[in-house]
Amino acid sequence: MSTIRPKPVTIITGFLGAGKTTFLNGLIAYKNTEKLAVIENEFGQEGIDGQLVICADDKLFELSNGCLCCTLNEDFYSLLEVLWEGREEFDELVIETTGIANPASVAAPFLTNANVPYYYKLNRVICLVDAHNIEQQLHETDEARNQISFSDILLITKTDMVDIEQLAHIEKLLKGINPLAVVLSGYRDCYPFTQIYEVTRGTVAEAKSSKPTNRTFTLQRHQHEDLVSLSFNFVEPFDLQLLSHRLTVFLNFQAKDVYRVKGIFSIHNQTQKVIIQSVMNDLAVATGDTWTTEAERNSRIVFIGKKLNPNGFEKMLRQCLYRHI
Repeated sequence: MSTIRPKPVTIITGFLGAGKTTFLNGLIAYKNTEKLAVIENEFGQEGIDGQLVICADDKLFELSNGCLCCTLNEDFYSLLEVLWEGREEFDELVIETTGIANPASVAAPFLTNANVPYYYKLNRVICLVDAHNIEQQLHETDEARNQISFSDILLITKTDMVDIEQLAHIEKLLKGINPLAVVLSGYRDCYPFTQIYEVTRGTVAEAKSSKPTNRTFTLQRHQHEDLVSLSFNFVEPFDLQLLSHRLTVFLNFQAKDVYRVKGIFSIHNQTQKVIIQSVMNDLAVATGDTWTTEAERNSRIVFIGKKLNPNGFEKMLRQCLYRHI
């Protein structure tokens, strides 16, 4: 019996006007030797973006019965089933969300559903960031902040419209919001596709699993809306059962202002890394690579949200450390 190989999935998000469709066209051209299945989602009953996507022929699917993150229903799951039945006809699934979508909801089936990851593997979430308008969008919307917080790659677009100093300022701004992400930049006809496809959710996690410092946590405060990023490092191993339970309870009852949780953990009596992240109010737990003999088995977790108190988070995490009895 042949082994099922899940199809790779890329999600493209970004606020209204960030250039998602232009980027998608460039991606299709870049992948001209491969076949892409593309799911376009538009808010409203009448879709038009599909008419702007080039070279997608019969592999373009439009879901225009509302924002995909708000109407994640049987239509979407049915489409995934249909695509899988014709899996020999495409190499990768690409999903372009609406400009107001929360990518965490769109990614949820690939991270939390028991069956979907068997057929589809979410490789990356790319957020396009409009260099010209992002600061105003962060002031005025929660959607832009959520999109940036959840994504693996932050691609600054329209960089030909800003100077070097402004671009450096935006890069610093984005890293303050999401220190886990890889920040890249480009503009129409000049996107760094090679660099983008070198990044997967696994490589992002590995790159950010850095050597611990003398401090337990690091605090970064964003200049808008009291946004805070808390990074914790622990050299002690964790109890996975305790950790999963505590984080699940926390997400369900106390995480109103937490936009993202992601961590790589060293678990007692386990040779593989464990990757834990939040997808809306759900907790996604997956095994990563095996710890190498020369690597320090330190755990790192990052919380991104509003007005977060580091003392409470540290106390919660310390209660999940393995205790030898």
